[in-house]
Amino acid sequence: MAERYIVTFHKRDLNEINEVWNQIFAEKNLADWDKYRIFYEIMDNVVDNFFPIMYQLEDQINEVEENTEENSMDVLLDRLFSLRHQLLELRHSVIPIRDLFYRIINSHHLQGIQERREYFADIYDHLLKLSQMIDSSRELTSDIRESFISRNSYHQNRVIQMLTLVTFIFAPLTFIAGIYGMNFENMPELKWQYGYPIILGFMLLITVIMIAWFKKKGWW
Repeated sequence: MAERYIVTFHKRDLNEINEVWNQIFAEKNLADWDKYRIFYEIMDNVVDNFFPIMYQLEDQINEVEENTEENSMDVLLDRLFSLRHQLLELRHSVIPIRDLFYRIINSHHLQGIQERREYFADIYDHLLKLSQMIDSSRELTSDIRESFISRNSYHQNRVIQMLTLVTFIFAPLTFIAGIYGMNFENMPELKWQYGYPIILGFMLLITVIMIAWFKKKGWW
């Protein structure tokens, strides 16, 4: 930034620069446009354009949290990690600008900025708000991630518990079926007229008793 020009570096055409350029030539009194005002207008546009990005990321985080589309846990976690990466990139852009503006508005060597301190302080306030929104969103994504992992672990534990209970129920039934499936000749129960229904009823009774006991313990 010099007395008669301001140098900006960007690899592609920026709307923020074009808007200020058009605004300058739209006004008749160009004397009001010194280098500090041009610098302020450019940075004000740059900072303001961060907010729609931030709002969009917040909406996407809410969509992941609510899961109205009923996506699987893997899809939700992939989206969540992608959002965290985007928030990190946004933070890497906002924080250096925030720190730079803090030094600018507190510097006593930039008289032109000190004369317009309230304007540049307004940009700094917006940067502070942006950084707080980013940090809050990152904390929210961490909470959602922990919630998803805890919920997934809970469901896995419930599945393992149910499989264990089913295995526990079938263990005595398999034992009884194994005994009477050996086909030894000297097994008097095999010749009972009502042996088959008695054994089935006994196995059913064992199953009912075990399920009732599991429910009483709160395991079923």
